[in-house]
Amino acid sequence: MSAFRGTSNHTLDPKGRLIIPSRFRSVIKAGREECVMVTKLDGALYAYTMEEWDIFETKLRKAMGKHMNKIRRFIIGSAQACPLDKQGRIQIPKDLRDYADIRPEGEVTLVGLVERFEIWQSDKLKDEQDAIEELLQTDEARDELTELGL
Repeated sequence: MSAFRGTSNHTLDPKGRLIIPSRFRSVIKAGREECVMVTKLDGALYAYTMEEWDIFETKLRKAMGKHMNKIRRFIIGSAQACPLDKQGRIQIPKDLRDYADIRPEGEVTLVGLVERFEIWQSDKLKDEQDAIEELLQTDEARDELTELGL
C-alpha cells in the first residue's frame, strides 16, 4: 500500500503553488487521478488522494451526532480538488491558504500521515510540535504509547 510518510519543507511560489515532494507525488499518481482533495482542519490543510477522500467523505456522511452537520459543512464545504500540474505542483486556493495562514513565498511544511498529508505554515507547526512534546511527558500519553508497545 502506498502511503504518505515523512516531513518536507517548501516555499510557496508567488502564485500560491506548492511543489509536492516526489515521494508524495508517487502516492498520488498511484491513484485514479493525479489530484488531491484539500480541506481545512486544526489550523492546517489536509490533502487526500481522491480514493482516500471518498472513504473519508463516506464516513463523514454516515456519522451521526449533535454537531455533525456543522462539522460536515466545515470540512466538506471547504474541500477543493487540486490537480498536479506538469511540474508536480498544486495550486492552493486562496481561501484555504488564508485559513492556514499560508502566504505566497511563505514557508510551509508537509507532514505525511499515511492516508493523507498535512500542509502547515512552518511556524504554526513548530508551535504544534512543541505542544506535542509537552503532551508526551504526561502519564496519560505515556500509557497510550505503552499500549502500542512503544
